[in-house]
Amino acid sequence: MQTRKFVIDPGSAFVTLYGDALIYREPNVAVVRRGRMTEVLAYGEEAANMRTLPDHSVLSRPVQGGIVKQPDVLGLVLKKIFEKYIPQNLFKAVELYVPVPAGLSIVERENLEKAVASAGYRDVTLIETPLCFLPRFDGGDTMVAVFGAGVTDVGVVNSEGIVTASTVDIGGDALDEKIKGVLLQNRNFKIDSAAAERLKKAIGSLYTVDTSAVSVIGQDILDLRSKSIEISATQIAPAIHYCYSRILDILETTLASLPRGKQEEVRSNGLYIAGGGAGMNGLGDYLQRGLRIPVTIDPDYETAMVKYLAKLISSDKFAQLLRAVGK
Repeated sequence: MQTRKFVIDPGSAFVTLYGDALIYREPNVAVVRRGRMTEVLAYGEEAANMRTLPDHSVLSRPVQGGIVKQPDVLGLVLKKIFEKYIPQNLFKAVELYVPVPAGLSIVERENLEKAVASAGYRDVTLIETPLCFLPRFDGGDTMVAVFGAGVTDVGVVNSEGIVTASTVDIGGDALDEKIKGVLLQNRNFKIDSAAAERLKKAIGSLYTVDTSAVSVIGQDILDLRSKSIEISATQIAPAIHYCYSRILDILETTLASLPRGKQEEVRSNGLYIAGGGAGMNGLGDYLQRGLRIPVTIDPDYETAMVKYLAKLISSDKFAQLLRAVGK
């Protein structure tokens, strides 16, 4: 029987299933009721869009900061997804490949493997995030940065695999919290994470001259009234620059740690970036000025990782490398 290969990415913000011309991508949230047994009442878009929750239930994010915090919930969500899109009565021989942050500990990796396996398929291989993009390059030393919701992965890869890799505990969620903190401190204005996310996407910018502005609803902490006020890109700029400057520092350190020959090759081949945070306005110019190397943003940055990983696992060219990574 022909083996079917799928990529499953249970990220902090979205869970993505890709393979065999299938792409499923929805928020990685679930409405959960706990009792003698844990029950998932809704997941994905349905859970995210619920205005009121059923009695005795909570909204759960099973993956936070790139780490599986609730393996039982993640396993139940994945089981529902697998039953719908790759049911066992249809595909008996299935291999699952899961991209993971380079900085995960052994215990964190085992928790993730157990959560995926509990959903029905036990042939699971974890692939460190920077390696997923190897099919994108010609084999020379290239720097990769993947900006996720929970973490950012930084690494250098070549045809032999990962040269070096690290995980930074800054992602889209941390940036949302920083935006909330800046507005609370500077405007005495309290907003929730959803509002911070909308501000980030609407007016977040690394250009210092950006004058964009939008209205946002929150609470004035001085009079405790809810109101709508206008927030400009300049007002949330300290949060944006703080988070991305930390990532730039890691990129600079990674580059400086390489042997001279590899440094020169990386400077020639440049930096490739993907992940949801790669869509920040002005990011390419910001990193190019800071690192003084070419910077390429994948045009399909949100789903680039799973698509390139699918190419990696389906190509005979990388079979030996995968065997070395793998089981």
